[in-house]
Amino acid sequence: MTTKRIRQLAESLAVRDRNVGQTLVKIRESFDALRRRAELSVEAFRSTVCELGAEHLSHVAIGPVEPDEKHVDCLQFKVQRGRWEIVCVAKPRGTVVFVGPYRAGKPERPCQEHLLPSPEADAGLDDLLLDLLCEACRL
Repeated sequence: MTTKRIRQLAESLAVRDRNVGQTLVKIRESFDALRRRAELSVEAFRSTVCELGAEHLSHVAIGPVEPDEKHVDCLQFKVQRGRWEIVCVAKPRGTVVFVGPYRAGKPERPCQEHLLPSPEADAGLDDLLLDLLCEACRL
C-alpha cells in the first residue's frame, strides 16, 4: 500500500480542522479550571470519609484533560468511582456538556450543557459530582 491516499486524507482533514487547535487552546484554560474544581471537591470528599474511618469510600479517580473519545474537536475529563462515572466535555463553541452519572458499559444518562466558564457550569458540576458519589456509594 502506498501512502498517497493516506496523505490526501490527512491533507483534507488538516484543511478542514486548521482552526480547531486554536479554539481548543482558548477553551482549555476554563476547562482546566473546571477540572481543578472537581479535584478540590473530590479531595474534600476523600479526606472527610477517611477522617471518619470510611476509607473504602475514598477511591474516586479524576482523569486528565484529554481529547474527547467521541469528538475530534473536543476535550474531556472523567470522574470515576467503581463502575460509575461522569464525563465532562468541552466543546469548541465555548460550552461544557456533563454526561452521567452512569455505569460504565450502560447507556449514558441525559446530558446538561452550560456556557464555559459560568456559574451555571460550576453549579452543574457540583450537582453532578454529588449524584455520582451518591450512586456509587449506595449500599
